[in-house]
Amino acid sequence: MTQANQYNIKPKAGGRMPVVGIRVPSWASFTRPIFRGIVDFIRNNEQWQIQTLVDSTNEMAPVLIDENWRGDGLILFRFSEEEAKIFKQCKIPVVNLSAECLGKGFPTVIPNNFEIGKQAAQHMLTLGLKNFSYWGDPSRNYSIERGSAFEKQINSAGFDCIKVQIEPDHLPWDGRWVKMHERIVKELDRLPKPVGIFAKDDMLGSNIIRICNEVGILVPEEVAVMGTNADEVFCQISTPPLSSVAYPGESVGYEAARLLSKMMNGQYIKNDHLVTMPIRDIVARESTNTFAIDDLVVTQAVQYIRAVAPVYPIHVSEVAARSSLSLSGFNKHFVQLMGHTPKEEIKRVRLAKLQTLLKNSNEKISHIAMDMKFGSPEELSRFFKRETGMVPKEYRSRYQNVNSL
Repeated sequence: MTQANQYNIKPKAGGRMPVVGIRVPSWASFTRPIFRGIVDFIRNNEQWQIQTLVDSTNEMAPVLIDENWRGDGLILFRFSEEEAKIFKQCKIPVVNLSAECLGKGFPTVIPNNFEIGKQAAQHMLTLGLKNFSYWGDPSRNYSIERGSAFEKQINSAGFDCIKVQIEPDHLPWDGRWVKMHERIVKELDRLPKPVGIFAKDDMLGSNIIRICNEVGILVPEEVAVMGTNADEVFCQISTPPLSSVAYPGESVGYEAARLLSKMMNGQYIKNDHLVTMPIRDIVARESTNTFAIDDLVVTQAVQYIRAVAPVYPIHVSEVAARSSLSLSGFNKHFVQLMGHTPKEEIKRVRLAKLQTLLKNSNEKISHIAMDMKFGSPEELSRFFKRETGMVPKEYRSRYQNVNSL
């Protein structure tokens, strides 16, 4: 099939700007960066006339698209089966942004949900916990993928993962949240403590923390909680604030716009074309600020690394020398209890400090390199690029742009 009959490509006579409809729920702070990514693409490549396809009086209610819509292309977070039929009948170029709409036959750009689960597990494993639980929704594809990867990573470290499945959409609307509350209380009571809980999203994670506070469970000492999306609203209103895996909204938006531009300009794209955007950031807050290892050697080592590594590039031999073990014995003992090497812990702590400085300050890279005792700004940049796939300037620009929305 050629692009000419795959889509209804409208001629752009007289310099007419393409009309692009966008349906992304701006009520969720984690999705707002999608708009930023789309705007960045437009600024750097071609001008579009944008239509936001949500009800201005109720952002939860999307504007339905029918056969009378006269735009050139669509970027949609969700759409119905009826709408999908119309898009195909009218040959409208569409880019889908939801894992829940993967089977509807349109090119898709979504975050790598398996990587989200893996990174959440890696973070939880640094806390010294031995009990882990994933709280998800088996009716949602993204939740299944995140939970599967989380469980696999936890199992590979030698631990079990208790799965708690919650399906709020299957509960009757009348009394739904009362039933949800009762279920969460019951499941929290069943879990061994201390435990690390990874929730499918920040809304659920925030509710878990709230209910822990109500029933007298200490967060993070007894229950460490982590969500997904790094939604500022849900994360910051939690007490303590919720740790979360960040949603790569800006890169999702940019890639979706790039893909739609190709389709609108006559390039053939397969209907099952799938792009999964990499996950580059974990926003660690107080809800996972705990350490549960009951071992003096490892506890002292981790305390030393987390105190010194942010400002000095310490070596494992230096940490091992503070214990009664040989270097090889210390390495083996650390891995047995923590699930990763002391070198990886040092690297993780330095990277987290560097990310915090880039996100929350305008300090020059050269000054940060000096403060953290890198050999040079170039050495800092190489380290950061190797660990995140981005240079510091790009990371700072993306994160600070997101915060400005």
